[in-house]
Amino acid sequence: MKDASPQTIFLKDYTPSDYLISKIHLTFDLDDTNTQVISKMNVSANYDFKSLKRDLVLNGEELTLNKIFVDGVELGADQYELIEDGLVIKEVKEEFILEIHNTINPLANKALDGLYKSGSIFCTQNEPEGFRRITYFIDRPDIMAVYTTKVIADKAKYPVLLSNGNPIDSGDLEGGKHFVEWLDPFVKPSYLYALVAGDLGLVQDEFTTMSGRKIDLRIYVDKGNESKCDHAMESLKNSMRWDEEVYGREYDLDIYMIVAVDAFNMGAMENKGLNIFNSAYVLADPKTATDSNFFGVEGVIGHEYFHNWTGNRITCRDWFQLTLKEGLTVFRDQEFSSDMNSRVVNRIANIKTLKSRQFVEDAGPTAHPIKPSSYIEINNFYTMTIYEKGSEVIRMIHTLLGADGFRKGTDKYFELFDGQAVTTEDFIHAMSVANDNYDFTQFKNWYHQAGTPMLDIKTSYNEAAKEYSITVTQSCKPTPGQDEKKPYHMPFGLGLVSKDGADFPLKLKEVFTAQPQIEENILHLTQESETFTFTGIDHEPVPSFNRGFSAPVNLKSDRPLSDFVFLMANDNDEYNRYESAQALAIELMSCLVKDAANGVPLKLDAPFIKAYGELIKDESLDNSFKALILDIPSEGILHQAQDVVDFENTFKVRKFVKETLAKTYEQELSAIYDSLNVDKEYSLSPEAMGERELKNLVLGLLLSTGNSKYDDLAYEQFVKATNMTDEFAALTMIIHSDSKYADEVIEKFFIKWKHETLVMQKWLTAQASARGEKTLGRVKELLSNEVYDKSVPNLVRSLIGTFTANYTEFHNTSGVGYEFITNQIIDIDKLNPQMASRLAGSFKDYKRLPSDLKALVKTSLERILAEKDISRNVYEIVSKTHADS
Repeated sequence: MKDASPQTIFLKDYTPSDYLISKIHLTFDLDDTNTQVISKMNVSANYDFKSLKRDLVLNGEELTLNKIFVDGVELGADQYELIEDGLVIKEVKEEFILEIHNTINPLANKALDGLYKSGSIFCTQNEPEGFRRITYFIDRPDIMAVYTTKVIADKAKYPVLLSNGNPIDSGDLEGGKHFVEWLDPFVKPSYLYALVAGDLGLVQDEFTTMSGRKIDLRIYVDKGNESKCDHAMESLKNSMRWDEEVYGREYDLDIYMIVAVDAFNMGAMENKGLNIFNSAYVLADPKTATDSNFFGVEGVIGHEYFHNWTGNRITCRDWFQLTLKEGLTVFRDQEFSSDMNSRVVNRIANIKTLKSRQFVEDAGPTAHPIKPSSYIEINNFYTMTIYEKGSEVIRMIHTLLGADGFRKGTDKYFELFDGQAVTTEDFIHAMSVANDNYDFTQFKNWYHQAGTPMLDIKTSYNEAAKEYSITVTQSCKPTPGQDEKKPYHMPFGLGLVSKDGADFPLKLKEVFTAQPQIEENILHLTQESETFTFTGIDHEPVPSFNRGFSAPVNLKSDRPLSDFVFLMANDNDEYNRYESAQALAIELMSCLVKDAANGVPLKLDAPFIKAYGELIKDESLDNSFKALILDIPSEGILHQAQDVVDFENTFKVRKFVKETLAKTYEQELSAIYDSLNVDKEYSLSPEAMGERELKNLVLGLLLSTGNSKYDDLAYEQFVKATNMTDEFAALTMIIHSDSKYADEVIEKFFIKWKHETLVMQKWLTAQASARGEKTLGRVKELLSNEVYDKSVPNLVRSLIGTFTANYTEFHNTSGVGYEFITNQIIDIDKLNPQMASRLAGSFKDYKRLPSDLKALVKTSLERILAEKDISRNVYEIVSKTHADS
């Protein structure tokens, strides 16, 4: 019954823990299948103990209990009770020392939650609730304790023994074993606990803090991978320096360690002083990693380091507050990456991710606010909404307060709440009191309301009065459990562009309001509908809305398409130049999808073709920016404009547009490729990465012309490539264009790289994302390939996860794609419920599917729900999707 009807947890039911644990000493005697764990805890009552005595309830899963001692006296069987998910100890004192001996089986732990084996390495993942799979504990984030850990293991097999904090003791033991003892002097919740043991290679460096302290920096990897850690180490030092300069935050321990493992459910984990990383976000060299991989390493290294203050020193009171640490830290890592690279290119990349993934989540069956009010399985709330939309909410606060005001707010936050487990309200409170009690009352709607707001904008120009007005009406569609939405307070970047390309000064016609309506070209939107009138406008301008994507919203306006053409060439906000090109393409392509569905011959608008050509010829554009602005909107973005998703015709139209533009400007594109395809020493500079990005985008366009000479050109690039960026781009383009070279390059790439698991993930992705009737058969064959292992999340994501994003093949009208993914969800759920629930999210478009596909998906959903012993993770996603019909 538990699996059929899992318990829903509600924020409104939060109460403080009956008991607190202030200190814990852990001893591990590591063994593959029989690890011995001894925990010794200082426990005290957290309520009026004298008037009402309560049992101590501890969480525990997959544990074998051996002994329990209270204040050194072993308990009898009648003094405690083992329950389904834990342990109850009866008639405890107000304060006491609790010692528990238990056994766990790391090798059998395929869920990768708690303590498990990744290859030959012992490692842990405890966020959110993995610690209860290590020992019995009050496993919730508001239980803050000082941790000491003694790790014992075979010295020959596991010479490296790591845990949180600083090492305080070590030595050899009988039977070829040894130990290392670690102390973390800072209180932390159990989800930040970490342990690693293995025979690992070490890359070591140091960092001198702003107060002159030397920090020992260590990156541990599988032996042989040490040479791939240079970028990660440099990114770590840059992160530490940036956090000091921008936020005044200095690292607090003597040692900072990163460990890379292959089998990991997440990107990385910010455990105090001992970050455990998915190897994909540590290992990178030019031969095996693409430019995007290097960006990823830098961003994730920064993210986990920044958590030291925004997540570790100040943590979440409960899991409903997850965006408190994640939204804030994503904002910080995005700003770090922007300062390290091109700000506009990084901002565009972040917004593309938000629109293509989070906006879809907001429109689907699992839509939730950044601060949810309930959940069944907390692992399901590590979402784009919590992270990426949460970051945009923090960015709006930054915009409203300004950089100086935001810094004052974070200083106050660290001052008030260091060492505590707090709430989003506490963060907003710090921001407010540091800025003259700024009123965030209405702004908090962003925390409690789901969905993506829509701004409907009407414009008018009064030539005689030289006044220009915009009327903004905001709305937000109903989402599960929220039919009515209150207006949001949001900053709205605005420019009024004159015919010569300059911005008009924004001077509002005098109004009477308690709140400022505009500050530094940022409008404050607060009403369901409001009109802003600007004076001194001597001719009708072209409006540039939501500059810099100042608010995470969708726009609908009465602007003619000619405005987008003008802004593509003239907007002073680079993001909106890009956005105008995208908006124009989306509008035109959406019309073409309807034409294709009605059998109307496809024809591309001449002004758009001309405007696209002007971008191609514009030599003033940065190469990375040009690559972004020339990229045709993705199918996923086009689907968002459709009430009923048309997979086949969207794919057909996008292919037609690419082919038309490429044939029209074949000569210019070919010249760009030739100018960039030159032998040059590899560099990770923004300029060099921009050259590679534009070169490969152009090659993809040329291949769409169908001219066989570009097949040869792509093959030549594949063979001659000296870096993975160019090699993988050529591999993917050859496979996707169904080139005569496809089978050959698949085989050559495999033979060359089959011993590099991270590169093989790319190989799987390239094949699973190809279009055509061969794809599903190829994916099924790859399930039994020597490099694939369903117990390794990266491989599952690369092959199965990629196939779910292959719209025409996954949503094939025969239903074979749905059947395949349904089988995979059921199979993987038995091993790793977190991975299975991610795959279950692939049915998110259920409500907007055509009736024939909807019927097929309904069958799949019901089949999953009928499965015996389905996990809570999968049940929550599938039941919500099934209800969204």
